[in-house]
Amino acid sequence: MKLTKEFKKIAGDLKIIDTKDEKLIYSHDIGDLPSLLTNTLFNILPHFIVQPENEEDIKKIFRFANDKKIPVIPRGTASWGFGGVIPVNGGIVIDLSPFRKIIGFDKKNKTITAEAGARWSDIDNVVKKEGLSLQSYPSSKFSTVAGWIATGGYGINSFKYGHISKQVESIKVITPSGEVKKLTPNDAEFDYFVSSEGQFGIISEVTLALRETPKTSHPRLFYFKNDKSAFEFIENFTKDKIVSKEIIPNVIRFLDKNHMEDTDNIIHADVFKKKASVLVEFDNPDDDKKFKKYLSSTDAIIDEAPHYAASYLWNERLFGMKTKRLGPTILASEVTIPINKTAGFIEKAKKIGHNFGVEVGIDSYILDEKEALVMATFLCDSRKLKYFINLAMISILTRTAVSMGAKPYGLGIWNAPFINNLFDSKELLKLLDYKKKVDPNNIMNRGKFFRVGSKWLNIPSIIFKPSIFNTAIGTMVTLSPVLGKIITLILGKNKKVDKLDIKLSTHACAKCGNCIAVCPAYLITNNEKVTAKGKVALAKKLLSGKHITKKESDSAFLCMHCKACEEVCQTNLELIPIWESIEERLEKKFGRPREAITEFLKKVDESEEYWEMVERNS
Repeated sequence: MKLTKEFKKIAGDLKIIDTKDEKLIYSHDIGDLPSLLTNTLFNILPHFIVQPENEEDIKKIFRFANDKKIPVIPRGTASWGFGGVIPVNGGIVIDLSPFRKIIGFDKKNKTITAEAGARWSDIDNVVKKEGLSLQSYPSSKFSTVAGWIATGGYGINSFKYGHISKQVESIKVITPSGEVKKLTPNDAEFDYFVSSEGQFGIISEVTLALRETPKTSHPRLFYFKNDKSAFEFIENFTKDKIVSKEIIPNVIRFLDKNHMEDTDNIIHADVFKKKASVLVEFDNPDDDKKFKKYLSSTDAIIDEAPHYAASYLWNERLFGMKTKRLGPTILASEVTIPINKTAGFIEKAKKIGHNFGVEVGIDSYILDEKEALVMATFLCDSRKLKYFINLAMISILTRTAVSMGAKPYGLGIWNAPFINNLFDSKELLKLLDYKKKVDPNNIMNRGKFFRVGSKWLNIPSIIFKPSIFNTAIGTMVTLSPVLGKIITLILGKNKKVDKLDIKLSTHACAKCGNCIAVCPAYLITNNEKVTAKGKVALAKKLLSGKHITKKESDSAFLCMHCKACEEVCQTNLELIPIWESIEERLEKKFGRPREAITEFLKKVDESEEYWEMVERNS
């Protein structure tokens, strides 16, 4: 609290969030982690949260953090699950999610410039009216622009357009020393800020290249007898140099039979065959015709799904977390792996899952003729004791993949022990040297990526040391046929959920942050507690009998019941009935805050940003 008071003296008009209930929201990401684990290892509550409005605000925060030698944690919508935005020893969270203005749009040159917190959907809504669209984008269009550049970069359309860094015209960054730099891909320092998870500074502004909006879309879905034959087809197609020059699909996506079965379960239908599947999408009829001709020239046995099935799967590409409602928790290992090793890894992953009583599903985007991004996911229940074993399974799957030549798709906290599989010794030394140069006090996102930090003089973090961690996980991989079966015998198999009640719905929330991007209440208040994400957290507390303050209760009523959150919900939850239920319970205990609601609605009516949002989405 002392640090908060000191900062408030110099903060000026900066918005500071420092109540315990609000800080709890900023203590986690999309991952569902047991408090016993996080509280044992880390001080996950930040000292306070700041929402900057401009670059000078960010510089002010950096000066204070450098003076006090405390960590700074940059945060967007926290839609990544490997701990990149989790404080490990308190510090200042810089919440960039309200920092989302569209600064400039150059239709002629097909570029757009936006602040760090702009959502991909914000950009899409602006440019589509002028016949332009994004080249590639993440599976959540409501994640922030800078967040995806800093933590991922591969997603939808990456096969055609490559990593997001290939579409960035320039970025503006602010280093911990307060230096502002505008960098292009031609600058030597550019690469330090891509996929480096906020280790070297904050991306404050991005200029992206756009494309003309395709007039048509041609998705095709194919079934194969097994995973191996599906990847043989993919490998043959992508390695054919003639075809690669003439036919370049936007997307090549592999989905295993478990994923296809889950898709049917979600829609309560029997649309898809329970087989290994490959989805290919083209954006013009000529390429589609060339691909059809290519298919007829191959020896492969092609079993093509009906067009409506392919279209449904393509249209659902932005809702990859829907299967979470069958969990109600979902965990994932994400790696990039050579295509010729992928089928072998999938076979091993499924055997490991079987040993532990878990059904592993595979969703993979092919990146080029050599590599695939593979997400090995499995459903579980974070409320059960077995969840601790399920969490370990993520590392077991990742360890299995890296032993076959894969690389972890990001580090954060939980993948940090695999850093030597992502960078060789020369690359790592180069990164560390740059870190010392731009961040001598090590304030940027301390305690992750390079080396995990923890409480108790960093003693518990020894378990994350690569040599110790990899030995332990490697032993678990070796013993999994016996160890997994013993655990399954004692704790049982993971079972899917048939239907969701209100209590299960709160656990099925993906915490993806989609709702924040479209919430009018958040636009007015910049307070995550009024969003669906915040209210689900409140509902959890309410249903479990935990203490709730009057202030928390009042925030739940600042809602227009517009259903925008329902429309973008990754897990397709029926949210309005939940809001009505918790409002009824809170009203009985605290009363309805009529004055606060009236004042809120006045602010909505007076807000130019609100009406701009309505116009953008209309």
